[in-house]
Amino acid sequence: MNINDSVYFDGDTLVANKSSRVIYSGSLCEGEPEEIYMHYGYGLLWEKLSEIKLLKGLTGYEADITFTEFGDVYFCFRSSNGKWDNNKGQNFSAAIEKEELILAPIEPNYLPVPKLKKSYLIKKKIKVAFYRTISLIAKLFSGDILKKRHKNSL
Repeated sequence: MNINDSVYFDGDTLVANKSSRVIYSGSLCEGEPEEIYMHYGYGLLWEKLSEIKLLKGLTGYEADITFTEFGDVYFCFRSSNGKWDNNKGQNFSAAIEKEELILAPIEPNYLPVPKLKKSYLIKKKIKVAFYRTISLIAKLFSGDILKKRHKNSL
């Protein structure tokens, strides 16, 4: 995103709370100053005034910057030797878009309990009834019941 021939931001737009790289190659770069700073604030009153140091890069002085507000940001540049580039008295400006919040459903951290099918429950009941019947028959033939009946009849 070109602001003018001397200021460039990577990407098509600037978005609040997202990092962007600013590259400055304006008049302050002549003579290779020791340091260049980007001086910026939000809105016409330059609220939340900040500065960030730019480092010498291949095409100018650059830094990664994260704008924390949306709306208009106004900025200018200054060198360590006291010179300023304020776009010929007009200052530089760019629009910062509001950060898009994407709401996603939170996945539960547990597996849902599957519902048992009726056929499974019926089979389970039949199985339990069958085992009870077999155990009663086994007790009958083991003689426990027969011995008790025989003792009672005497």
